[in-house]
Amino acid sequence: MKKIILTFLIANSFLFSQQEMKLEIVKPVVDNMLIINLIGIGEYEDYEFHRVKKGDYLGKIAKDYNKKTKKLVEINELKNPNLIFPKQKIYLNNKKPFNLDEIPDFHIVESGENLIEIASFYELDFRNIMKLNELDSVVLYPKQKLKLKE
Repeated sequence: MKKIILTFLIANSFLFSQQEMKLEIVKPVVDNMLIINLIGIGEYEDYEFHRVKKGDYLGKIAKDYNKKTKKLVEINELKNPNLIFPKQKIYLNNKKPFNLDEIPDFHIVESGENLIEIASFYELDFRNIMKLNELDSVVLYPKQKLKLKE
């Protein structure tokens, strides 16, 4: 008996609540590879986003995705469009509703990370992380364990 391992590549970030799912084999097994399509019928909401990298700015992101800067500001509820941070998610069409259950309880600080960047990654307010961890300053240390929620 041969063991088949299926690997999936997700092209976009999205939520898909399936009501019916069908597996369609596109090509037969060749060299232990199988090409398939997963076909689902259900509700689909697009939460495509751009993960901010060092040197990015909102105007460039808007241009790269053929969007208007003003629309990205509105979608992402940005108070200051000139203030975005590496690792922050910039939603392009719709903003995914915030769900605290999807956030881990803790984050282990890696070398070079800062509090604002970590907060942006998890879509949290850095002041709440400071309060939860009883921090007096934003200075962090590699391998420091930060509580993200109560």
